[in-house]
Amino acid sequence: MDKIKIGIVGTGFISDFHFNGFKKNPNAEVVGITRDYYGDDKSIQKQKNNLLKKSEEFNIKLFENFEEMISSNLIDALVIASINPLHYNQIKLAIDFNKPVLVEKPLLTNLDELEKIQELCNEKNFKLFPGHNFVYRKSVQLAKKVIEEGNLGEIIHSSFVSTHTIPEEHAFGWRSKKSLSFGGALMDSGHHLVYQSLFLLGKPKKIHGFVSNKVLHNMDGEDLAQISMVYPDNSIAFLMQSWTTNHSGILNGINIMGTDGSLSITDGLYFNGKKIDNDFDYKNSFVNQANAFTDFILF
Repeated sequence: MDKIKIGIVGTGFISDFHFNGFKKNPNAEVVGITRDYYGDDKSIQKQKNNLLKKSEEFNIKLFENFEEMISSNLIDALVIASINPLHYNQIKLAIDFNKPVLVEKPLLTNLDELEKIQELCNEKNFKLFPGHNFVYRKSVQLAKKVIEEGNLGEIIHSSFVSTHTIPEEHAFGWRSKKSLSFGGALMDSGHHLVYQSLFLLGKPKKIHGFVSNKVLHNMDGEDLAQISMVYPDNSIAFLMQSWTTNHSGILNGINIMGTDGSLSITDGLYFNGKKIDNDFDYKNSFVNQANAFTDFILF
């Protein structure tokens, strides 16, 4: 069987993780890269230089723009890792050309876009795969199994916490501008917490959120966000994403408490205080995600 030929859209740091994630994949290979441009002439030239650098570093074909890549017979499927507001039109074009896509979080920037894309995917039987790499860590998969097998009893309370600083290039780059990011810390890093909470606990019946701009005052959006959630079984959870400090100590991670036991996901998976899995590697989550994406296409 011929390998699925993958094109990467975007040249940010995350493109490296996607490229390396497919290296060990027996069913696919990355063969091309492209990006779209934004900003002033100086910014656009920098982006073009970065595209050339990435194509040479990866030793893959450079496509001048998304339209050239999506229409090429050299490309079977795509990884969309462009800035947030570009996702909608890029997904629509991929649907037109019937080329499956793995789309970085956030998948889209608003509910109207989501409803339209859902409708198109259902109508065309199109394969769209959200880039929720953290759920492909073995520790998270095993945690779900622990919960589903009833080992925690009735779930009482859960917390999903991630607090850290971000590089200056991110704090002052496109993520700081709402016109390009469509949000702040919650829309960006906080997405990982949101989809992991959905994966492990399902949908809440009630939510209440707070956002604040505490430290990174140059940002249009929040650098600190908290969500409180109540679930259909009346268990309670909170989710907190912060870009304000590295002094988080033991707060970071996922903690779920039940009537019969508890689990924590930090540097691995702990069940009732005993470490039962070590696989929490960020890089490896992209390998597992790439495998899941190709399986999604093939099967």
